[in-house]
Amino acid sequence: MRPVQLELTNFGPYRKEVINFTQFDHAPLFLIGGDTGAGKSTLFDAMTVALFATTSGDRNVEEMRSTFAGPGDDLTKVTFYFQQGKHLYRIERMLQQERAKRGGGTTMQKATASLVIVDKIGGQEIEKLGDKIKEVSDQIEQILGLNAEQFKQIILLPQNDFSRFLKEDSKTKTQILKKIFGTGIFDHFQKSLEERFRQSNKDMEKRQAQLDGHFASQVWSEEELAVLAQTPASEKLARLEELLIQRQENVTKQKIILKDAHEDLAQLQKSLQTAQDLAKIFQEVEQAKERYRLEIEEGAQGQAEAKVHLEELQFAQGLQETISSLKQYQKQLIQLEQDLDIAQEVLSEKRQAFEDVEAQKEELAVQSEDFLKKEEKLGAWKEDIIYAQSLAQEQKKIKGSTTNYKQLEATYQQASKEIETLNQSLSDLEANRLSLESLHEAEKLLQSVGYSVENQLAQDLNEIEGMNEELTKTEKRRQTLSFDIDQAQEILKELEEELRRTLASRRQLMIAQLQAELEEGQPCMVCGALEHPNVGGAQADEVALKNLMDQVEKLQVQKEKQVATVSNRQATLSEVESKRQDLLDQVTKVKVTLEKHYQELEDQVKGRFEFDFSEHYEADRGQALLLKVKKYYQKLQKRFDKEEDDCVRYQDEIGKVQEKLTKLAKTYQEAKAVLEQSKERLRDLQEAHPELKSVEVYQNRIAHAKQELALYEKQVKVNGEAYNQLHADIREIKGRLESITKSKEKLEQDVKRLSAELEQSIKVEGALTNDLEQVELWLLEVNNQAIPMLQAKLTTYATLKQELQAQIRKGQELLQNKEQPDLDSLAQAVKACQENYDKQLAQVSVMKKGLKDATATYQAAKTLQDSSQEAFKVHQELSDLVKVVKGENTALTGRLNLEVYVIRQYFQQILDYANANYIGLLTDNRYSFVLSEEGRRARDHFGLDINVYDQLTGSERSVKSLSGGETFIAALAIALSLSEVVQNTSKGAVVEALFIDEGFGSLDKEALTKAIAVLEQIGENRMVGVISHVDDMKEGIAQQLSIIKSHDGSSRIKIVDKG
Repeated sequence: MRPVQLELTNFGPYRKEVINFTQFDHAPLFLIGGDTGAGKSTLFDAMTVALFATTSGDRNVEEMRSTFAGPGDDLTKVTFYFQQGKHLYRIERMLQQERAKRGGGTTMQKATASLVIVDKIGGQEIEKLGDKIKEVSDQIEQILGLNAEQFKQIILLPQNDFSRFLKEDSKTKTQILKKIFGTGIFDHFQKSLEERFRQSNKDMEKRQAQLDGHFASQVWSEEELAVLAQTPASEKLARLEELLIQRQENVTKQKIILKDAHEDLAQLQKSLQTAQDLAKIFQEVEQAKERYRLEIEEGAQGQAEAKVHLEELQFAQGLQETISSLKQYQKQLIQLEQDLDIAQEVLSEKRQAFEDVEAQKEELAVQSEDFLKKEEKLGAWKEDIIYAQSLAQEQKKIKGSTTNYKQLEATYQQASKEIETLNQSLSDLEANRLSLESLHEAEKLLQSVGYSVENQLAQDLNEIEGMNEELTKTEKRRQTLSFDIDQAQEILKELEEELRRTLASRRQLMIAQLQAELEEGQPCMVCGALEHPNVGGAQADEVALKNLMDQVEKLQVQKEKQVATVSNRQATLSEVESKRQDLLDQVTKVKVTLEKHYQELEDQVKGRFEFDFSEHYEADRGQALLLKVKKYYQKLQKRFDKEEDDCVRYQDEIGKVQEKLTKLAKTYQEAKAVLEQSKERLRDLQEAHPELKSVEVYQNRIAHAKQELALYEKQVKVNGEAYNQLHADIREIKGRLESITKSKEKLEQDVKRLSAELEQSIKVEGALTNDLEQVELWLLEVNNQAIPMLQAKLTTYATLKQELQAQIRKGQELLQNKEQPDLDSLAQAVKACQENYDKQLAQVSVMKKGLKDATATYQAAKTLQDSSQEAFKVHQELSDLVKVVKGENTALTGRLNLEVYVIRQYFQQILDYANANYIGLLTDNRYSFVLSEEGRRARDHFGLDINVYDQLTGSERSVKSLSGGETFIAALAIALSLSEVVQNTSKGAVVEALFIDEGFGSLDKEALTKAIAVLEQIGENRMVGVISHVDDMKEGIAQQLSIIKSHDGSSRIKIVDKG
């Protein structure tokens, strides 16, 4: 902080005064002098009131209103311009005070304050920093890096309190130095580290809890948990791996047990099937024997009776001719009776007819041999039709069995192909199945990407966003400053021109005034001449001169303010541009880091799925990538679970189809056996009757033969009737009535004979009537139905008898040396074996699921422990760093925490600087500063007590033992060194001024000379002002600020240059 200008209104003894400290910029040292009570220390009060709303001494701020100022006068106000860094600040405070009201009376004016950055003294505001008392006070402390007490001890050394900092205790010195050097950053750093360490502790505890959760998971058995409980924490993960290997071995063993159980079950099922087949043969043989007994043996009597009945019915076939003859005779007899009446009429016709009939009769006689042969064939065909019917039945059976056999064969082949397809699908699934390691890699990828997106990249984006906001503010500030500088330079040019014109006018008036004051014989104040020939009686206008003087002073003040404003704004602009460039560099650096982290993410996910990394990274890109990785992991998880389910499903389906195939094979073999038996019976029939035709052929042949025989018989009968009739007619004609009568008698005898024969035959056959028509119908039924049915029955009986005998014989051959199997025992054994297989299968499933869950838990624990090891390394480094900054690592900082350690180092620099530059010079090398023994041992967190080492006595002692003059010298050396050390560091408050109020009266002349020399040396680089009544100092310091008391109690300020 460097004072620029102080403006006072009704403050202390000052009505309205302005002190421009820039007038002392080129003076190494300036003196503030004046009579006692004139208001020298009040100037320091004004600066502390302006900055901190407190006085430099013990007076209250409200007491600083001028005693000569009434309620109606101007309000008490202090305006203070000061330079800090590259900025020019203006702070203005109005005290709480009584003021006149417009309508009369008084009221209390509240205190006010304002703080702004300006371009120059009296110029425009650049930035408003505060307009409330507390806000302004906070801003001042932040800007200066000092509070009021520190300010008074470091920059402003008040009257009677010069040695206060020297004698303050260590704790107070620590607080002062902490504020001066800005070491709060170390305290903040320490607290930040401690907070990070606490968070790291929580994270490590959380990680350990999660790891313990994995080690105590329900996926582990009680025995495994017991083993883990006894295993040291460092070995638990390895023990988990051993348990996983053991589980894998157990699953492998259980699979072997399951395979053995399956083989045992298959063997027993095969044995049961063989036993069932054997039992079925036993059953079929017994059923065949029983059927043979019931249908063959017990049906033998019925068959014999049927055979006899057949023979009887076959005999009845011969009655047909007799009936035909009888019917013919009856017709002839009727005809003869009729012919008796007409014999004469047709005699001639009968003779001719007789000749025709005789010829026809000869022809029929020739055909009779052929019809006898046809009757013989008809009998043979009736026998063949019985065998043909059996042949058709066997062919029908073969056709049905062949269809069933082919269907079974197709079903069997389809089942075989289904098993082959399922086995191929299972093999393909196993070949392309997602491994558990791939799933765990995807899970690790999800965790890694999640950490990068939520932590690294998010932090990078937050930093970039924060710096971009700061860049925006900085750019706006830079543009504002550039504009303000241009305006300020324009104003400065106008002020310089106005000041030039005003100075010229003032010079003319001053010359006139000097001429007016010249007297003959008195020396000229300018040239010293006693004669004044050029005085022309010019009249001086004192009022105009005074106005010009005031105007020049005002313009000079405005110019100085404007120069300061331009300078300050240019310095501020330079600082802003430097800051802007730093921010741009930082943004570029963080963007490079962001790109690096983004590239690392791209390398991690490359080849796994598609994601456009060409776009610039933003928060939503990170979330999109994280979502993509989650979906990728979920997709693999679903695929893994589906393939696991498909594998189990394929195995189950193969088992079911295999069982179905076994049953089909058995049914297929049975159908094949039935077909072979039918074919064998067909071959037997075909070999026994190779000439057999179809039933329809024989039926057609028999019907056609019967038609031909019936026609022949009819022709014979007609021919015989005609012959007899004609013969009778001829005889009648010859013998007239005599012949006809004889013929009639003969015919009657024939009818009687045939009727008797027919009646006898009908009785033998058991006919219910002797009506010729009914008998003829009965004979037709016998020939067409009864006889064929009896023949078929006899044939079926014979066939069945042969089949049953063959079946019994074949079964007995198969059962030779065989015993009836115990199916119940075998079934119970199969059931027990099936239950055991199901139990082992369930056990394998449970163990596989347990292995899967345990593997997942192990992988999670391993991933966590791997990441925890890195986290623990960081945690340990953080722990070591916390110990260092808290002073627990005595090898580095002793017993001091980091901030106090840094303050100690700064304080040691102050002492070293004072020893090297001031105390030796001021005391003829008698004294040097050292830390007290307690401070050197660093037994507490302060240890800043000072001793002096006395070269005369060769011992050290407390500064409190020094005399008044020695204390002042020591305090001055410490104060000057503190100022230099702070000035030489860029991390603390910038000190560019030093004010000392009294204290020099205790010094002898030699010490005073040395003190002035030291202060002038300091003044080469900063402003140094002293208040003193010592005459030697008044004479030794050229630049002085003189305080002149007036008779009304007010004071005014005058700048004096004795150089």
